[in-house]
Amino acid sequence: MHIESGAAWGIEECRVFVKRQSDYICRPPWRAFLATPRLHREQRALLAWRNLGVGTPEIVTYRRKGTDAVLVVREVSDSQPLQEALEMPGADRNQIVSNLAAVLARVHRARWVHGALYSPHILVQPEEGYAVIFIDLEKAKRSRRLRRNDLDRFWRHNRYFTTAEVTLFEAEYQTAYRKPA
Repeated sequence: MHIESGAAWGIEECRVFVKRQSDYICRPPWRAFLATPRLHREQRALLAWRNLGVGTPEIVTYRRKGTDAVLVVREVSDSQPLQEALEMPGADRNQIVSNLAAVLARVHRARWVHGALYSPHILVQPEEGYAVIFIDLEKAKRSRRLRRNDLDRFWRHNRYFTTAEVTLFEAEYQTAYRKPA
């Protein structure tokens, strides 16, 4: 992934992230003989999650030729990775935890999993009421069965929560997950 000026992609006022992949494919079981670029999976997930009301980077362009693909997304301004946001002086940690739990429950209720739920893939915007943004949806896919794996991965790689914050997350997550659509 490279950071470039948006001017190269027709957007003057911001920077963009450019992902280029060649022959980096996935083969879902129902398409065993059709090679699909992983960036196509990410592009599909970005659009679907945005339709769910989940914060994701805005797609500038997606281009595909065979198994080569380019995905360009707008930089998420004024955001920080989850761990850095939690460590900011004066950060409302409980609000961050509550927002994250509610958004992740919305994703899981819609039968999506992130697949790589690490702190650098979760951005927080302190100026926007600690809004949560998910990035790097390359491994995201539809699956109700893998929801528990997503949460297990999250807890395994995000050990900087206090016991009270873990309890708050679990309570908020369960409430949001069981909420009728």
